Amino acid sequence: MNLKTALKEKIPQKYHTYIPRSFEIIGDIAIINIAPELTSYKKVIAQTLASLHSNIKVVLSKTGDIEGEYRLADYELLFGDRTETEYKENTCRFMVDPTKTYFSSKLGTERQRITDQVKDKEQILCMFAGIGPFPINIARKKDVTIHAIEINPDAAKYLEKNIAFNKLKGRITFEIGSVADLVPKLEKKYDRIIMPAPKDAEDFLDLALEKIKKGGIINLYTFTPEEEIETVFKRLEKLANDHNKKIKILDHRLCGNIGICQFRIAVDMKILN
Repeated sequence: MNLKTALKEKIPQKYHTYIPRSFEIIGDIAIINIAPELTSYKKVIAQTLASLHSNIKVVLSKTGDIEGEYRLADYELLFGDRTETEYKENTCRFMVDPTKTYFSSKLGTERQRITDQVKDKEQILCMFAGIGPFPINIARKKDVTIHAIEINPDAAKYLEKNIAFNKLKGRITFEIGSVADLVPKLEKKYDRIIMPAPKDAEDFLDLALEKIKKGGIINLYTFTPEEEIETVFKRLEKLANDHNKKIKILDHRLCGNIGICQFRIAVDMKILN
């Protein structure tokens, strides 16, 4: 029995249209959006969800949008007694608390896609690294060195734990602080730069262009309506031209939406000069 069917027996018919159809699972935590019309039934929804899935031990209700410098949302604990969990992805293991750090299990396929692109011996910079899903996925599979930067102290603590958890000390190094402050101080240039912060990654493309090698790859994420994808390409090309760089768009991929017709888009670009 699915959640919607199970809840139809517990919630009045006039509210059935508001019953959530989907939810995200991170480890043994389920994250669900509950409409205001169902506030009186939120505990029932959480208990029903947990009863339908034996692997779910905690249910969080997302009560606000992702916002702020740390990319955090507000949550209410509806079921269970903790907010930290262990999450497994592509042979990697992560400790994470979604109430303290931004993380999306929905990007697991995308992280594998980037990992498949990487060649051994690449030197990689990962901006906005979070708890480390991109660098750890890559370093577990490829013989590379990665430098990660994360501004959220809580996320950085989990990043450090997860590097050790996956036995990658020495393969991944990290700094805590803002990309704007730390990237200009880096002395080396990189074969690949990953920019997985869709909200404002484009604002930091100039920094990436200064630290990428000729022929290097930038994997950048941004948000756009689907009909404006070509506009994104032109905007990135202009940003590069403004910094005396020429880029070639190698590929792009829609990898999730954040609203009606508003998509997260991954853009792979090669630096030609």
